Parts: sequence; C-alpha cells; structure tokens
Amino acid sequence: LAPDKLPGSIDDTSENSPATIQALLSAGTQEISNALVGNFKLNDVLHIILETIYRAMNFKNVVLCIRDAGTNSMQGRFGFGTEAQTMVKKLQFKLGESADVFGVATSKGTDLLISNVDDPTIEKWIPTWYRRSVTAQTFMLFPLIINNKPIAMIYADKDHANSIDLPEQTLTLLRTLRNQALLA
Repeated sequence: LAPDKLPGSIDDTSENSPATIQALLSAGTQEISNALVGNFKLNDVLHIILETIYRAMNFKNVVLCIRDAGTNSMQGRFGFGTEAQTMVKKLQFKLGESADVFGVATSKGTDLLISNVDDPTIEKWIPTWYRRSVTAQTFMLFPLIINNKPIAMIYADKDHANSIDLPEQTLTLLRTLRNQALLA
C-alpha cells in the first residue's frame, strides 16, 4: 500500500481493532519489502515506514530522529501526527551523555515502551527536556543501530498513560518495520 492508500485519515483518532492493526502493519511491511528489492529512495521508504506505524497504531505523533555526527546528537527530522512539526524540533538530545530512557535506548539498542511517564518507578528516568516540552504521557522508542552505533531512532507517542497496547505479534511487526529501515 502506498501511504495515500492506507486506511484511515491522518486526523483519525479512533483506535484500530487488533485485526486492523495487524493488517496495516503487515501491508506496510510487504510494501517496504517490495520497495527494497527495486529502485527506491531512502527518504520515501522511511516516510512509508513512519506513516504505516502512525496509521496502524493511531499514535498522536511518530517522529524519525537521525544522528548528527558533528554534534553527536539525535535530532528529529520528520514525522507524522498532530504535533509532528513541533516534535521534530523538541526531540533533540546528546548521545552517550545520560542514563535517561533516551540514553539507554540509543546506547544499548533497546526498544522501550514507557507506559506512564509519571509512574514513580520510571519518572526519574524521563529527562527534564522531555517533561518541559512534550505533553504525551506514554511513548515508545525504537533505536536503529548499525555496528553498535545509534544512527537513528523512531519515537511514537500517545497522550494518555497506559494507552499503548502491544501484543507480541504487533511488537514483532513494529520491529520488522524498524529493521527494514536499517536495511534501507
């Protein structure tokens, strides 16, 4: 499916059924696989991956951050969502300098789901810059690592705590999309 053929509208705030989520993620995975064996533009593939994740999971925002080698930092580049353009500017952080959730995800190559930024067991790991600039109460991080170095990260959020539901099959498909970004 091309991005303009994915079900749902960009403004759709309703939740997709588990079957619809699986179908959308699977269709996006197949489209990316087909693109990767032909002539493709990296930017187009990355846009399709982000839009597939955004539409399937009904996230508020999905943003791709890219490593800036000159400053050794992650910086938002583009995304989808109600606040994507401002989120691109907000998602900027130094690599290797902190033990917060962003530092752990990128330094260890660990996918993270933060269900509630205000949970007493996790709140100390949420960086101040995030709390000051982002209102989402739950988010996911999918780092893209090559040769043990972070090159990019997919960030996805929702407004309300505990509103991201990730059955194993859904998580597997999201990781497949992330891995396809690495292949591209």
